[in-house]
Formats: sequence, C-alpha cells, structure tokens
Amino acid sequence: MKKITTILTLALILILASCSNRELTNVSILTKVDKNIHWKQIQLEELNGSPASINILDIDMNKFEGDIVLAWYRDSLVKTSDIVMEHEGIAGINGSFFDMKVGGSVLFLQEDGNVIFETNDRIEFINESAYAMDTNGVIMILERPEADWGFDPAYDDMIVSGPLLMYDNVLTDLDSARFNINRHPRTAFGITDDYHLLLVTINGRHAEAAGMDMWELQAYMNKLGCSEAMNFDGGGSTTMVIKGKTENSVVNYPSDNKKFDHKGERSVSNAIVVKK
Repeated sequence: MKKITTILTLALILILASCSNRELTNVSILTKVDKNIHWKQIQLEELNGSPASINILDIDMNKFEGDIVLAWYRDSLVKTSDIVMEHEGIAGINGSFFDMKVGGSVLFLQEDGNVIFETNDRIEFINESAYAMDTNGVIMILERPEADWGFDPAYDDMIVSGPLLMYDNVLTDLDSARFNINRHPRTAFGITDDYHLLLVTINGRHAEAAGMDMWELQAYMNKLGCSEAMNFDGGGSTTMVIKGKTENSVVNYPSDNKKFDHKGERSVSNAIVVKK
C-alpha cells in the first residue's frame, strides 16, 4: 500500500510539473466557510480577453440559520472589515454609494422599518434597484417604483443601488454612461431561483485583474444562475471579508493602495454583513 501511495504522489508531482502557469492559475478554490455558506475563489489569466480575479460567497438561504444584516453609519467612514467585526459577523461585502467626505448613504436606506437616509443623488442608473428584506425575513431585489423610493411598511431593510442587472430572469437594458462602459472593480449581489444569495466581488485596476464593465458583470451574474442581480458600489470600495481567512480577513484585492494584496481597503458607510 505504501508503495502504491508513493507512486501516486510521484505521478501527481510530474503532472503538476508539466502544467503551464496558465493551467495552474485557471483554477477555482471552493472553501466551506460555515454550514450552508461556501466561498469560491477564481483566478483566470484570461476572461473577456483580460486577467480576472473573482470571489463569490454563496449562502443557501433555505438552510442558513444566521442573519443577514444591513449595517450603516450616518456621518463616518469605516472599513468593511471593521464593520463586519463590529457587527460580530463571519463575512460581508461593502454596500451602496456614500458621501466620501463625511460619510452616510447618498441613496435611500431604510432599516427596521425606519427611513435612515432619503435619496440625495438623482443619477438614474444607480437608483434602479434595492436590496430588501421584508417583514418575514425574506431577502429580495426590488425594481424602482414609479413613485420613486420611499418608506414602505412591507420591508424591514432596504438600500438602493444600481444598475439593476437582472430582474425576473431577464437581463436589463444598461445605460451607456462611462461608469458602465469602463472596466472597474465591481461588487454585486444576486439571488438564484432556488434562493441562494450570491455576494460577488470582481477585482480590478491591477495587472492581475482587469475588472469588468457593466455588461460583463451582468453576463457573469447571469452565468452564475441569478434570477435577480444588482450592482453595489465598486471601484476602490469593492471589498469582501471572510473572518479569519487572511490576516485582516479581507479576501479580495482592494485597489486603493495600488497593490495586489489585501491591504488596500477603502473606508465606506454601509455594508451587508453575514452573521452566524
């Protein structure tokens, strides 16, 4: 038995030695974060003609026994990793758009049935959708109502962002704004037909990761099996946190320090936190 094991080990070494760098980097690493939560890391030398680095947190809400929390700050800026820690979470992503000088959301936000922020940024395409949790604890994505965003007693939590990428299994029409056309780091949130929440970060602004334009992000969320999907704040804000998986628990490669490491995290004003 020992001889067979040795032969198999040597064979594996020879296979790995014969692989090109491209073959070694075109891998996905699947990690169990907690019961019914899985984290997938994807590093590709080429996706849409450029290198890609992607993190996906998949939460099976049919069996998940924890909480998904909308965390926010009125007049301060806090790193996503610190927000997750403060709320005793095991994971999280940055949320929607905010005032980069003084903090606070610039789009509509409702928590526990109370309006926290009214909309003060009227750019149409970032007001197209909302992450929402209804009074029964069901999480969904909402389309912008004709009467604009405002208090709705049907929901405990609601935070507006955009563009809306998919709704009711249909790809949406995207605005031709430069924000959408150019490749950037992206943060996205999606829901599948079988009620899995997908928290996604796309690294960008690095030689190892080009980011995505909005059409590429839309196509990718569709490929992941989302029936609804929306864009959150991206660029330097894009951050995914999984407790204990790195020195500072940041698992993507935030771009603010212009290095392909986990230390370039930007302070933000809201986040989606996963609690056990």
